[in-house]
Amino acid sequence: MFKSLLVDKTYQSIVIALLLPLLTAIMPSISLAEDLKGSINYTQSQYRVGPGDVLTMQVYNQQDLAQSDIMVREDGFATFNGAGDILVAGKSLGEVSVEVKEKLSDLIVDPVVTIAISHTKPGIIYLAGAVKHPGMYQLTTASKKDSYQVEPVARVDLRLSNILANAGGVLTNADLSRIEVKRAESGQKEVVDLMKMLKEGNAEEDILVKSGDSVFVPQLAQGALNEADYSTLLRSSIGPGTFPVRVIGEVGTPGVYDLNGESPYLNSAIAKAGGFKENSNREKVAIRRFTGKDTFDTLFVEANKMDTVLQPNDVVFISEQKVYKTGRFAETVSRVFSPFTAAASTAFNLIWAMNAGRN
Repeated sequence: MFKSLLVDKTYQSIVIALLLPLLTAIMPSISLAEDLKGSINYTQSQYRVGPGDVLTMQVYNQQDLAQSDIMVREDGFATFNGAGDILVAGKSLGEVSVEVKEKLSDLIVDPVVTIAISHTKPGIIYLAGAVKHPGMYQLTTASKKDSYQVEPVARVDLRLSNILANAGGVLTNADLSRIEVKRAESGQKEVVDLMKMLKEGNAEEDILVKSGDSVFVPQLAQGALNEADYSTLLRSSIGPGTFPVRVIGEVGTPGVYDLNGESPYLNSAIAKAGGFKENSNREKVAIRRFTGKDTFDTLFVEANKMDTVLQPNDVVFISEQKVYKTGRFAETVSRVFSPFTAAASTAFNLIWAMNAGRN
């Protein structure tokens, strides 16, 4: 009689094992995909278990072996009911299921084992270089499990652009064409051209960043970006967001104003400063642009004919119309701009100090 029961048990296990993939395909897939929509991306790669993960175990028709809150310890081991300690770190959920099944085979004939993720370990990424907020970032990912899922492969994809955007974006002197990503697993460095993604839509450059990886964004020389690339950077999701400019002279409200990537133009700055006064010189507007800690250029533009793209810490001077007509414009510009050096510009000092600290 014992032998007959054993055969029946084995037959049931075989039937269930054959039907399980079919049940997985037709029963939970629609509702599960809807639940995960917007927060989880599907990836072809298998999730690798690591310290800090919390697992669950289900054994078909063996409720006494069911287990939740199985913590993966720092040594990579986890303790399973009936199976004892098993090294799980670095293995896929399928590989863990196979090992647990082998251990349980001493107690149960052909056990059907399901191992799932309850909570994932937090991802840790290190950022340095020309980014707005360098440092260590702990990114918690969440995954959902289903009792019919033998091995869920859903998880949050952490792309390089997502990491940079979450860190507040890059600085305006960031060299996006030579971003270095050091892999934690191999120690090897990858050089990524993220500017190619922004300009050409090349998604291959937006690589997957894994926990423990380090990202370094190098700097360009001040003003090294051409105007087209600079505008692309400002409009992107990883750009600096806003940057300060100073407007002085014959405008409604002189002062320091923040421009954004959607409208980084001279006339936007003038509009923020209250616009031109009636006696303003609109034929020639002077702009002092810092090219280094102690160096600068002076640009002269016609605001009513060409809307110039401004850069961080530009100083815009609007003179009186009569000054321009009397021929004293250049002299007045030189005199007015003399206090506005890199050393005296508060807004510039703040940004320069942040940049210099990363050299």
